Amino acid sequence: MKELILKVNRTIRYLFYRQLNINEQNEISKIIDNNDLLSLYWNMSKADRQHSYEVFKRTNKNTSDKDLLLLALFHDIGKSKIHAGLLFRVLSDLGVIKTKKSQIYLNHEIIGLKILEEKNINDEIINFYKNNLLKQKNIILDKTDY
Repeated sequence: MKELILKVNRTIRYLFYRQLNINEQNEISKIIDNNDLLSLYWNMSKADRQHSYEVFKRTNKNTSDKDLLLLALFHDIGKSKIHAGLLFRVLSDLGVIKTKKSQIYLNHEIIGLKILEEKNINDEIINFYKNNLLKQKNIILDKTDY
């Protein structure tokens, strides 16, 4: 039941995502000091950027660790390859849709790792993503309702 409530809350937030304001954009550019990473971030959908920013803000309440803050901003980077609308996302999350595309969507963290590797992002960031998001769904991010 708790998981369903979480999904409903995420869906409602998704409906009301907006463009990030200039102060939020400046805050992001201070954390993402790599042009390739910055480009990847801005190529995500508006909803995924807003969601990642929200996770970043909640993570920032728990830590000032730059690697974790980057992880918060990039935890959904793999979704940029999927181009999925709200209904598809919800039905995939609930297991109603079981297509190849939905499997890719549900495994977007692995796609995100491939994107970072393809863009030759520095190994430190790639390893942090791999070890904290893929292996253990980082404890701090778990607290942020990501």
